[in-house]
Amino acid sequence: MKFFTLLSFCCFLALSACSNPFAPKTQPPSIIEPPAPPAPPATTPEQLMDNLDRAMSTRDKDLYESLLDKDFLFTEPDCLGEVVYFNNLEEELEMMGGSRDGSQLGIFDAFRDFDFDFELTRRFQELGSEHPESFPGDPDGHPDEDWEVFYGRVQMLMLDENGNGFRVDQFMAYKLRLDPEDSLWKIVRWENDALAGDCGGAGKRLTNSLSWAALKQQVAP
Repeated sequence: MKFFTLLSFCCFLALSACSNPFAPKTQPPSIIEPPAPPAPPATTPEQLMDNLDRAMSTRDKDLYESLLDKDFLFTEPDCLGEVVYFNNLEEELEMMGGSRDGSQLGIFDAFRDFDFDFELTRRFQELGSEHPESFPGDPDGHPDEDWEVFYGRVQMLMLDENGNGFRVDQFMAYKLRLDPEDSLWKIVRWENDALAGDCGGAGKRLTNSLSWAALKQQVAP
């Protein structure tokens, strides 16, 4: 009797040591990435440029909108230096973030991956005393304030879910002003420099040549 009792006890230990093949497999807890902290307010021109990089790279529509001045203007000239394309703040927000009613998608919606890199070449002040208004409403005139200018090479790679997309490589200038209402820096001008480098062909699609302005019109007309 003792023999059978001992045998039963040994079998119980042996079975306890074996894993149950029908038991559900244990999964390590999935790692949940904490949400990124909000971007710091653009209290300096340097912080604004950092926020621009973040807004473009993460396709953050709200952050991008917060960086643009109410008098924002985007311009691109031709090889003769004549402005051939421009858009204002409302048009910029619609092109990048889509229409407010959702009927038109924007560039941020069209791509899964958005790489943005700005390589600073030159930084300087555009003095208001040297830019008086030539006529009422002159977009280049700002006699009462100085603008900070960040000029350099911008490279962007935008790919959709199928790996198709665009590559942009152009020299651009970002002109920043201090908003007196909230004491934050804003982008008041985004200017493409078609005269720098390969004029008219610096922005390249993977198969065709497009400038940033042409891409904006093609992706979000």
